[in-house]
This record gives sequence, C-alpha cells and structure tokens, in this order.
Amino acid sequence: MSLATVLRLNALSCFVFGGIFLLQPSGVAAFLGAPPVPLIAALGAALLINAALLWASQHKGRAPQRHEVLFFCLGDGLWVLATLVLLAFGLWITATAGQVSALGVAAMVGTLGVLQWRALPVQ
Repeated sequence: MSLATVLRLNALSCFVFGGIFLLQPSGVAAFLGAPPVPLIAALGAALLINAALLWASQHKGRAPQRHEVLFFCLGDGLWVLATLVLLAFGLWITATAGQVSALGVAAMVGTLGVLQWRALPVQ
C-alpha cells in the first residue's frame, strides 16, 4: 500500500471519528463509560485538524515530507499508548462495549502508524 493511500485512510478515519466526537460528545462519553464530555469534544476538534493535515500532506502535488510522516506516526503511537494506559488503569473507558471498541480503534490506528512508518520517505 502506498504512503499516500495510508495517509488518506488515516485522514478518513480521523475525519469520521472527529466528526462523531465533535457532534455527539455526550453519546460518545456514555458509550465509552465516563470520560469528560468536553474532552471528547476537544478530541473531536483535534482529530478534524489532524485529518486536514493528513490530507494536505499527501495532496499538495508532492511527496509527503519525512517530518510530516513522523509527526503522524508519533500521534498514532500516542493514541495507542493513551488507550492502553486508560484501559489498564480503568480510567474513563469503563463500559465493556467502549473497551472493545477502543481496542479495535487502537489496533486500526496502530496499524496505520506502522504502515506510515514502513513507507517513511528517505530524505
């Protein structure tokens, strides 16, 4: 899979989840268990910004820059780590369906991060 394709998939996932988090923060919080609703809304806004950055990085008529891809890999890694820490300590993601979904999303995000890392441009 090409780097541009992985970046587009990552942008799409950030756009979808960002939109859901921003438009339905109370519903997302209730589904997950007990996270603060304002935090969910803020994450939604951050994900939408990240989606725009991901899209722009591969849509400028040039190859994505190494530092851009590293930034996205770092963000994906932090998402996975934060999810695992929250689950391990029983914080905020306390509902069973939320835990299963959070693990699924973390697996997807981690996979996208690894695919980006493997396609990292040499510069």
